Amino acid sequence: MSKRPRKSPEENSNPEQDERNDELPPTTGEVHSKIAMTGASSFRGHLVLKRLAELPHVREIHVFDIKAPILQAPKIIFHRVDLTRDGADDLIASLLLKNDIKCLVHGALFSGPGRNGSLRREVETIGTFHILNALAEAKLERCVVLGDTFVYGAHSQNPNFISESHPLKSAGPDFVRARVDVEKQLIEFAKDYPNCEVCTLRFAPILGPNSTNVRARYFLAGIIPKVLGYDPLLQFIHEDDATAAASLAIFSNARGTFNTVGKGVLPLSTGIHMSGRFPVPVATPVCKTVFSLGFMMRIWDLPSAMVPFFQYLCVADGHKAEKSLGFKPRYSSRQALKALIEAARLRSVGFSMPSSALGEEKPLQPDEGFVRVY
Repeated sequence: MSKRPRKSPEENSNPEQDERNDELPPTTGEVHSKIAMTGASSFRGHLVLKRLAELPHVREIHVFDIKAPILQAPKIIFHRVDLTRDGADDLIASLLLKNDIKCLVHGALFSGPGRNGSLRREVETIGTFHILNALAEAKLERCVVLGDTFVYGAHSQNPNFISESHPLKSAGPDFVRARVDVEKQLIEFAKDYPNCEVCTLRFAPILGPNSTNVRARYFLAGIIPKVLGYDPLLQFIHEDDATAAASLAIFSNARGTFNTVGKGVLPLSTGIHMSGRFPVPVATPVCKTVFSLGFMMRIWDLPSAMVPFFQYLCVADGHKAEKSLGFKPRYSSRQALKALIEAARLRSVGFSMPSSALGEEKPLQPDEGFVRVY
């Protein structure tokens, strides 16, 4: 199989964003009955997979992963594929062509740093390289990428609300640099293959009753570290809003990059107070050492690479997604965090809450009461 003429992930050049499609109006695209997906085993991927499985017009969902997704349904078809292996692009392209699939959701991207950085970088950069090769060979019409706002990095010079045109910096923590590599590949592919609509959603940290990512674990940990003298503003998106935004993107014609965030922001100190946990202020000169030690001893899941995010802003502007995708979040950042905290408290005493919101501004309905789960 001939490969498209592309550079390797390490050779990609300038990460500046190409925003020629910023002014696209909200539009409805083709209702795809067959959709392919990567990263369905992740928390974010599971949310999107569940939503797609509930849609009656979606007849088949082809999952490419090394392990089958937790969700089982007749329309979910699992294909065992290791995105990091040579030949993965050939295998995926053949499956796309064989099953006449025109849309792929690329969710094999991690929502934060982890304990096996080299593997994660390989999955993201090499995996995306293979995915894009497959899209080019199969001549796919649409690709929706589930990304993150942390790609902007946390810097003292960041504006209050970062737009999609903000340049991405190649310097920074490993997990941010890996994602910048991915974004550069997507930009290059979109230029080389304009017939494939590439839509990248940059999600704020996703929180809600079922969240399991590194930000969720931070607020649920017994000890919460923070950098002494800093109180940055935080931004989240409720898991229901994130799923709704992904669904809008999949079935639209919009292309380009979109910040996908909840309403409003809140200070880190407010979030810690809401969690009811004990904050541990760490002096700046030793904060990276303390974070690293806590990470190695598994006291928390926060490596030293996360320190800038506890000092500086990384808050995105979501107006473009509202204009071009028609996405309007239902819940605020505060509500998303509250949903996570309240659901965890209820589970700790053996209760479950059917309501996904648990927000201050939305009163519970009479049929949304507490349910004993044991």
